[in-house]
Amino acid sequence: MSGAPVPDYDVAVIGGGLVGSMAAIMLRKRGLRVAVLESRARGQGLKAVVGEALTEGTSVFLHHEIGLTDWLAEHGFRKFGFDFVTQPRGRPAPQVLDGCHELLLSLTPLERISGAFPRLIPTYHVNRPPLDAELARRAEAAGAELMYGAPVRRVELGDGLHRVVHGEPDPEDGAEASLTCKWVLDASGRRRMLARQLGITRPVEGLETAAIWTRFTKVRRDDAFWSTFRGIDRRRHTIHFSGPGYWFWWIHIDDDTTSVGVSFDKSQHQPDVKADDRGFWAMAEKFPALVAALAGAEPVEPFSYLANLPHATEHWVSTRGYALIGDASAFVDALYSVGIEMACRQLVAVTPLIEAACADAQPCAKTIAQLNREHELMQDSVRLLNKFKYEHAWHQPHVLMQTALYDLAEIAELYHLQAAKHWTRANLERHYRLQWSSEARRRKLVRFMTTAAPDGAREDGRLLAKALLPGRLVYTFTWPLWHLPKARPYFFIITRAWGYMERLTQRLRLWPDFLKLMAGPRRSAAAQAEPEVEGAVERGS
Repeated sequence: MSGAPVPDYDVAVIGGGLVGSMAAIMLRKRGLRVAVLESRARGQGLKAVVGEALTEGTSVFLHHEIGLTDWLAEHGFRKFGFDFVTQPRGRPAPQVLDGCHELLLSLTPLERISGAFPRLIPTYHVNRPPLDAELARRAEAAGAELMYGAPVRRVELGDGLHRVVHGEPDPEDGAEASLTCKWVLDASGRRRMLARQLGITRPVEGLETAAIWTRFTKVRRDDAFWSTFRGIDRRRHTIHFSGPGYWFWWIHIDDDTTSVGVSFDKSQHQPDVKADDRGFWAMAEKFPALVAALAGAEPVEPFSYLANLPHATEHWVSTRGYALIGDASAFVDALYSVGIEMACRQLVAVTPLIEAACADAQPCAKTIAQLNREHELMQDSVRLLNKFKYEHAWHQPHVLMQTALYDLAEIAELYHLQAAKHWTRANLERHYRLQWSSEARRRKLVRFMTTAAPDGAREDGRLLAKALLPGRLVYTFTWPLWHLPKARPYFFIITRAWGYMERLTQRLRLWPDFLKLMAGPRRSAAAQAEPEVEGAVERGS
């Protein structure tokens, strides 16, 4: 490109939050000149946001690309899996958790096994403002220029050279502040700055959902209340309290802070969102054991309400030299905390394209078309999965259990990437593509949901109380999988096969119910003291 204008930067990143900072660090590691445009003034406090549970897919990225492992171990809350709690139908709603259906998927027993615990990919609950601030600090230390107080007004896309206009025009002469770059990454979150400008964002059809949330302090800490199968503490997991058309998340961040929120289908629930609590307590009262869990708790900040959760874009990466990352490209639901992980996977996919463009290579239209097709399939698969849960699974424990076990194998591929020597371009292209992003995987998901739905009517009055707790016996039988090179993913593949076997156990009774045997008995509901709920919960904003 002899004689072409020299851009001010190789890449301009719109948004200096978690995703924008991750992008800047990753690009600076590859020697690219990066500007991050952030609307907040320097030193302005960060707002608490959702996205407080980090998955295995996020963890491997933060380890290999960001070097954040030690920071997370010191400042995060190590989590060990999922807990799903559903109320029984046809009887009064229980006031205690042990009166509910429960499925616990927990790696907690492996914590006591020295041959297994260090080989797990760690996951965490995090306090987002300190995490976001640490990533911004690291981005600046890596050499990215963080431009605070620089909200992006528009992007003028050119042929290999873009102009990004930011800030307010000069009040005297109307001059506009701007910079030039070869590539633009939109990490502006739900503001979707570039997607809105280009007119490529759209709502998601067939899924009318909203969310209400806040963080609480002074949450009850009595161990007896939180103890479940084999004395395991529920708070060490991301807890899901669910019912017809809604689910609550419970994320224990530290001893003083717990994030609690609800996502719900607006066609089934219409809480008063104009109230001070935005309808949170009206939704919580549908699950009395959750209200009991919040007895005496106080909100840390006003309740937040998001009226329309899902959105999509026509594409996320373009031959014109831009990409939309994370929530700037799509969002469906907070379930399984897949939003940040999607952003990590997008950054891994788009970085080689950016490197090539900055070396004056022409963008590969075929590669970009494939990435956009995978994004489209991923969006639609996640939409179908969440629609299925709101309609069939969140209030039907047998169906919910099947979907939770089905989703387990999504982490298996990540164990191919755990070691630094395996974090290679070839392995990433094979094992770190967007989830559910192929035609075959989408067909399998649809087939699974079709066969699982009829089991919703199977409730016979008995509580479904099951747990996947791989302890020393399981570790002994699978010892080679923990120690042989590249064998560890098969432990989780076998776990998923176990999930399919559990489905047959329910339907055909061909062999013992191993998940029930593994769980062991819970304490009876009477063993939990009935909490005094009335008047005990602070319901102000």
